[in-house]
Amino acid sequence: MDAVGEFWRSEHAVRLAPVGAVACSGLLPLVQVGLAFSYVGNGVGTGLWSLAATAGYLPLHLRHVWYAARARRPPLGGWSLAAMTVVILGATPPAGNMWPRAYTALVVSFLLVLPAPWSYVGYVAVVAAAAPVAHALGLSWTVAPWLTLSVLCGSAALLLLVWLAAALTRLQEAREALAQRAVMQERRRIDDDLRLSLGSALESIAARGDRAARKIAMGEPADAAEELTGLADDSRRTLAEARRRVRGYRQPSLRAELETAAGLLTAGGVVTRLELPRSGLPDAIAPQPRAALRATVTRLLRAGPTGACTITVAALDGRVLLEVRADGAATETIEVPA
Repeated sequence: MDAVGEFWRSEHAVRLAPVGAVACSGLLPLVQVGLAFSYVGNGVGTGLWSLAATAGYLPLHLRHVWYAARARRPPLGGWSLAAMTVVILGATPPAGNMWPRAYTALVVSFLLVLPAPWSYVGYVAVVAAAAPVAHALGLSWTVAPWLTLSVLCGSAALLLLVWLAAALTRLQEAREALAQRAVMQERRRIDDDLRLSLGSALESIAARGDRAARKIAMGEPADAAEELTGLADDSRRTLAEARRRVRGYRQPSLRAELETAAGLLTAGGVVTRLELPRSGLPDAIAPQPRAALRATVTRLLRAGPTGACTITVAALDGRVLLEVRADGAATETIEVPA
């Protein structure tokens, strides 16, 4: 139940992160509109211009944020960015000397929509222009540089939220892809195992059945009875072997579990290496060591990138030990019944 609850909380966070990024991105422009009516030197006219311009560019900006927070490029993003740029820059003269604070949304959209290096060029140019533009609109040089700092700090905070939401989305997608790959690997392992073991046994049963049928047709009942007796014995052995293997398939493969753990850590920024024994691995892993391995992987992912991690599998005195060593984290040792 704890694993299910943890998985649900992770899914819940991934769904809410883009919503939170959009909400925070829309909050600052709305506050700017409210304050536009009360700034020194501004009047009702400048406030209304600020309101109209914000209503024009904010939906475009929030669209950029929504797609970027979900690790996607917005369709026709270049056109929507161009329209947003025209609205914000066109409203600069009539919207008052504090309007350059709206450049925060513009530079954020530059970095979210445009490819490098054009996004960086646009970011630096607009940030550098904030203070001179505000001064040209009547703001004193003692206050104008504060607008540049405001654009820098505001854009950094918004970009951090957007990139964090995108990172969560990419991590979740990587987990789902790795889980699907683990399922496919397990299916291939089962198919190969059945083909090499039960497949040959079923072919032997079919051959014996054909020989028994031929001997009955040739009028050799004694030989046919011997073949049928052997056929029944082979069938019982094959059935017992099939039941034994099906019971084993109910437990996940140790190799698949280790490869999934290494893949998840690598996707989370932890370069991971598997060190497996030459003597081979047990076919399955019991629920308790599997839960311990998954809990260790979860702790490492929560801690963030830790450099490198090594998962070592060693066989000692009839026991199989999993040792997880990561930079900056305590070594975990997990015993797997052989």
